[in-house]
Amino acid sequence: MKTKVAILVNKPMANSIFAPADLDYLAEFADYNPIDELPDTMTLDFMREQLKDADCAVTCWGTPNITDELIDCAPNLRFIAHAAGTVKNLIPPRMWKERKCRVTSNAPVIAEAVAQTTLSFILTSLGQFWSISKSTRDGNWSGGEKSTFTTKTINGLTVGIVGASLVGQEVIKILEPFKCKLLLCDPYISKYDAEALGVTLVDMDTLMKTSDIVTLHTPANPDCYHIVNGDNLPLMKDGALLVNTSRGTVIDEPALIKELETGRIFACVDVTDPEPPAKDHPFRSLPNVILTPHIAGGHTANGRKKLGRNSINTIYNYTVKGIIKFEVREEMLSRMA
Repeated sequence: MKTKVAILVNKPMANSIFAPADLDYLAEFADYNPIDELPDTMTLDFMREQLKDADCAVTCWGTPNITDELIDCAPNLRFIAHAAGTVKNLIPPRMWKERKCRVTSNAPVIAEAVAQTTLSFILTSLGQFWSISKSTRDGNWSGGEKSTFTTKTINGLTVGIVGASLVGQEVIKILEPFKCKLLLCDPYISKYDAEALGVTLVDMDTLMKTSDIVTLHTPANPDCYHIVNGDNLPLMKDGALLVNTSRGTVIDEPALIKELETGRIFACVDVTDPEPPAKDHPFRSLPNVILTPHIAGGHTANGRKKLGRNSINTIYNYTVKGIIKFEVREEMLSRMA
């Protein structure tokens, strides 16, 4: 008998992550509920019906958190492939403890996209393309003497990476061709892992003082709350760049605003606390800030399809080959985004 898979993803999301060819492949080894019958907004009632005889489930952004009632209605459920990133709140502890359900996440896939977004922020900021483009739109052509001769290339600069998370490690890989000096602040990584990554472990103050670029890749947990704050922001070099594609809570925003108002540093802010920021938030108007609406991640057209394909492939590997890639265990949650 084929594996029964419950697609617990709303219709707009399903259409964005599943390619027809990938669904055809899923049909070769599994039965699943039709995409065209999915609700526009996923509901607990729909989930309850689909989970009654399901062996596996696919969840994503927009899937309601799994409740105790849903667990009781799904006696055969043994595998959940989350097509998005974090599974915090979505998967209750009972799924691991009592049901021994296995869970996978697309966080490693999304990490590649976040790292590419981070690199894009770094390169365009060092080249001052934001201000030069505005100058050109305003009718100028040279970009101005000041802009032209204060731009930088990334080659050989010191980059401080806060957090050797999945994204942090992808950023390290993506920076390798540029021969940067890479500093890392992460109290949970061993010196042997740091050596393997090709980075130098330092404390937070040293990283902030020494780096030309500081990029944040930590989870939103108590250890990382306001890890960038009024004590270490003034340590940054004049002209340094700060990039945040992790979570808004890792920065003390009033302290960052105070430092930005001096004009000393530049920041690329993709995440805020809360989201979205207020209409009159200084991040929206300060000239040395690029603010984007949490775009880092699997939100490109081809990136979305990769999420669906990978979820289908994880189900195939688990049900047919007994292999689990990108597994999330309960004990991992405290140090994950």
